Amino acid sequence: MPSVLHAQRAAIEWEILNQEVQELYRAGKYDRAVVVAQKALQVAEKNVGPEHPAVATSLENLAALYRATNRGSEAEALEQRAAKIRAKKR
Repeated sequence: MPSVLHAQRAAIEWEILNQEVQELYRAGKYDRAVVVAQKALQVAEKNVGPEHPAVATSLENLAALYRATNRGSEAEALEQRAAKIRAKKR
């Protein structure tokens, strides 16, 4: 089934991107990490929809990077969106 295979590939891509984000964050390479985190968010939104927990995780990762780079207002908006997604899944 092509759709199952596509979903599996997207999940793997999302995992790889998130691992890269974490490595870049630990290395202090915040600007590059932001780019990769934005890509992970796009992959999640496209493949699982905007209300999925994976999207919330991506939003939280990006928010942490924004906080690390003094972009608090942007981080807050992402954190609020992630919290709404998490609240719906309870």
